[in-house]
Amino acid sequence: MRAGHDIVGIGICTVDHLMVVPQMPGDNQNMRVSTYLRQSGGLASSALAAAARLGAKTKIIARIGDDGDGEYIRRDLEREGVDTALLLSAAGTGSTVAVILVNAATGERSIVSRAATGPPIAPQDIPRAVITGARSLFIDAHNPATLQAARWAREAGRQVVLDPAQPYAQIRAILPYVTVPIVPEQWAREWLPGQPPQAAAQALHQAGAETAIVTLGERGAVVCSAAGLRAYPAFAVDVVDTTGAGDAFHGAFMYALLQDWELPRCVRFAAAVGSLNCRALGGRTALPSRPEVDAFLARQR
Repeated sequence: MRAGHDIVGIGICTVDHLMVVPQMPGDNQNMRVSTYLRQSGGLASSALAAAARLGAKTKIIARIGDDGDGEYIRRDLEREGVDTALLLSAAGTGSTVAVILVNAATGERSIVSRAATGPPIAPQDIPRAVITGARSLFIDAHNPATLQAARWAREAGRQVVLDPAQPYAQIRAILPYVTVPIVPEQWAREWLPGQPPQAAAQALHQAGAETAIVTLGERGAVVCSAAGLRAYPAFAVDVVDTTGAGDAFHGAFMYALLQDWELPRCVRFAAAVGSLNCRALGGRTALPSRPEVDAFLARQR
């Protein structure tokens, strides 16, 4: 049995407070929620949870507070089967907390958050063997720790997957080490205003990415690779909450890469997982297992 992990992720972990509202509130409006859910989140941790639910061996590298929220994050990730040995806590600090308002009519959401009060992960917190022993590295930002890890991963011939939590101007320095950037449409439009998402996928591929993907929500995704530019549809489901759909797509795509599938199958599989995750409130509640995804895709044919 291989000693390393399939996927290692570096990023921010959060505690999410999700509330379903009949409509987004306006100024000075008092509104009661119909449903409330507390759940851990964050780009890296949710993508790893999605991959773990599918059967991948995953590990998170992150810093949390030593508060009750931090302990909740740890327990929640462990329940998902994510290795938390490098989920480090900083004494006397608070964890990242987010409030997510979900529109009951559309499933779309708005997010406000409080950043963690402790220090971020530092390069010296990351053992090189953990990065080079994994098959894929997931990052969501450019900082000294992720830059070091991405360099190590590429030197070892590993995949580096990016979900940018920063604008292009901040993330660009790490892009030469990224093999698969998977970016949301809004990020692409902010980077290249007035241009279609296809332009961002092409630009990222031309900059050196093996496969560049722009996710478009209910409209699917556009993908640029050596085979050219191609659009892929999303799948129709009864949408309750779109929180975590992109994270689920990332986790599923990384899982698909581990299977050595052809690119169209990888994208179709990831799109199915992203769609299925919208069936319930919360970024992880409806994450499917591999048999669920296989059965769902079989029905689509």
